[in-house]
Amino acid sequence: MKVVVAGGGTGGLELIKNLKGLDVTLIEPKERMTCQALLPEYIAGKVEDEDVSLRISEFCDRHGINWVKDRVLKIDGNRIITERDEIDFDYLVVSIGAKPFVFENTYSLGDLEDAKKCRKAVENSESVVVIGSGATGVECAFELREMGCKVTLVEYMDRILPTFNPKVSSYVEKLLEKEGVKVFTPCKVIGVNEVVKTSRGNLECDVAVSCAGVIPNKIDGLRYERGIVVDEYLRARKNVFAIGDCAFVKVDGKIATKTAFEAEMQARNTAKNLMRITKLVKYKVHSSVDRPIAFITLARDRAILIYRGIFIPKPMRILYKAKKKVLENFMKRYKV
Repeated sequence: MKVVVAGGGTGGLELIKNLKGLDVTLIEPKERMTCQALLPEYIAGKVEDEDVSLRISEFCDRHGINWVKDRVLKIDGNRIITERDEIDFDYLVVSIGAKPFVFENTYSLGDLEDAKKCRKAVENSESVVVIGSGATGVECAFELREMGCKVTLVEYMDRILPTFNPKVSSYVEKLLEKEGVKVFTPCKVIGVNEVVKTSRGNLECDVAVSCAGVIPNKIDGLRYERGIVVDEYLRARKNVFAIGDCAFVKVDGKIATKTAFEAEMQARNTAKNLMRITKLVKYKVHSSVDRPIAFITLARDRAILIYRGIFIPKPMRILYKAKKKVLENFMKRYKV
């Protein structure tokens, strides 16, 4: 049975790790898989390239996988069309992730290359505007402030961390203000050139960083609605699965968050189903939009935890160490 995996992010590599005895081909245009959860600390210079990423070629060599360094364009029957080739499959798993929503003339943390540019830009900057206050935006604001930058955090909604419980928003906003970060909510960004133009006036800065969410990547030939639509087995079609940030996963009324943890769980479930294709196992959402699981780093060796909607704010230093350990183990799994 020939399995093609489109996308070498967390979901794709976790899937491959759990597939045994199958003919597997990975299609991925980038040379590295990046742990995006570490990128706020990366731009602050706390971790380096090898801490936050791994080479796709080395991973594939260890697992005996054929790597096609190419970009997927569309599906045509049981064939996937790339920029340079056509590849047949018996089963396909689409794990092509999402791209960041980026305002023109700003930097972003979409992948390691984006983060490198951002890191270089903020190194000698005195003032930074962070656009978007999801987990990544909040983490960036704290890290940049610890670096000594004057930081302004802008959020379109009426509170920061708008997808979490209001108690989390209030707690973190007080910490940001204590650190000296200016917070503007609700505040719509109109455009960025020499200044950041907003609904509440112009904000001057040396650098602006976009952390305003992600847009799931599409692939022609599959139905799309806030992501590639899948059933309770994560199938977009009878012999096509979709997992991770590119997929819109809704099972038993629960909508999955777009996190690395959730992508891992989806990958393991899909691997199990590919190994026993005649008797599929229904997927259970682990980190749902209404009951999310998230570690949020607050710089200065601090973190908070939201576990299935329950807010755990202390002890922050122990929670930070726990998060660091989780991420270290995450990277080690793919390097051995």
